[in-house]
Amino acid sequence: MVTDVPDSLLKRTVDTLAFAHRIRDKRYPTGCGLDALAKANLRDPRAKPAQPSSAPGLRPGGGMHGMSSERGDNDPREDALTVARLWQTMVTTRALSWGAGSPSWTHYHGDTRPGTPAGAVTLADENIAELIGQQRQIEAVEWRQRVRFEGRVMRPTTTDSVAAMLALHSAKDLPVPQQVRELADALQEAGEIPPDRLDSEDLLTAVQCLGPRQNIDVRERILNGKKLTKLLRENLAIYLWEVTHPEWMKMFWETRKLARTTAIGELRLSHLKLEQRKIRGRVLNVFD
Repeated sequence: MVTDVPDSLLKRTVDTLAFAHRIRDKRYPTGCGLDALAKANLRDPRAKPAQPSSAPGLRPGGGMHGMSSERGDNDPREDALTVARLWQTMVTTRALSWGAGSPSWTHYHGDTRPGTPAGAVTLADENIAELIGQQRQIEAVEWRQRVRFEGRVMRPTTTDSVAAMLALHSAKDLPVPQQVRELADALQEAGEIPPDRLDSEDLLTAVQCLGPRQNIDVRERILNGKKLTKLLRENLAIYLWEVTHPEWMKMFWETRKLARTTAIGELRLSHLKLEQRKIRGRVLNVFD
């Protein structure tokens, strides 16, 4: 979403989640999300907290004005490490386990239907060859087409219309994000972000921090040369500050992780949250 993905990279790519969906081989392959796969294969929960899909403002299309909320302050490197560990475990154990599906409600006397059971399978030689790059992965071959027109790379599954819409507004389809650059220029003039020149990839990285509906809205406005709303300007201004202060954000994420297990970490996090509120207040004051 921030830069083009060259075919040379796709040729060396293994998508572990798409691989798990295919091995599971169900129309609705429950238990194949990263949360479930981490728990089933690594015996270790995913660091990023799961957000309930029914919570107002969190699901795509929910929240005020049809916008989803921000993604939260979670270090994306933790998910990358989890995926790498998942790949390593599948290769070394030659097995894949998946989690149980959640119970679903039925209209019969208020009962619920139990979710699909957890399971596991031994990986065949051709599966291992695919994981270690000796054999091309079909999802990597078809990645570009699938993500642009289905919104998902994995099969079997359902089409994700929001993700497909996002993919049709990827970086290579957009002109220079001038509206976002104007925000960055104002923040630089106010001394809130470093004076270094930001390229389109930097600017779109801030856009990518938004929830999916706001992300689409901004990208459509960039495509059509329309102004940003006050809400979009405020959210983007905050994320522009964050993407231009990686050391501060690294410290915040590390302290947030420490706060899960220690009192001193919780105390430090409370101080950082107070500082974060002050920073965001200054950033928003630039546009009042």
